[in-house]
Amino acid sequence: MIKSKEEASAFLKNFETFAQWDGKKYYLTIETVNPIGTLTIMKSKNGKFFYHRKNELYWDLQEIMIDTDILIDIIWVFRTAISKSIKMLV
Repeated sequence: MIKSKEEASAFLKNFETFAQWDGKKYYLTIETVNPIGTLTIMKSKNGKFFYHRKNELYWDLQEIMIDTDILIDIIWVFRTAISKSIKMLV
C-alpha cells in the first residue's frame, strides 16, 4: 500500500481511517521482524503522535512522543508490516 514517502505522509494525515480507537488515542500495532516484536503507533486527540516498542531486545516503559517527519521515516522502513496490519483490519 505505501509505495513512497509521500504516501507515508498521506497515511499519517489519514491515520484515524486505518487505526483503532481505545477511548483516548487512535492506535495501530505492527508486527516487526527485525527485531521480532511489535511497534505501536498512536495519535492523540490533539494530533500528536507517539510510539511504543516491545520486542526481543527492549521494551519501552512508556509511550514516546515523536515528530511527524521522523515518524514518516519509520513508516517507510516498516511499510510492508504496516500494509499487512492494515489489510488485517479490513
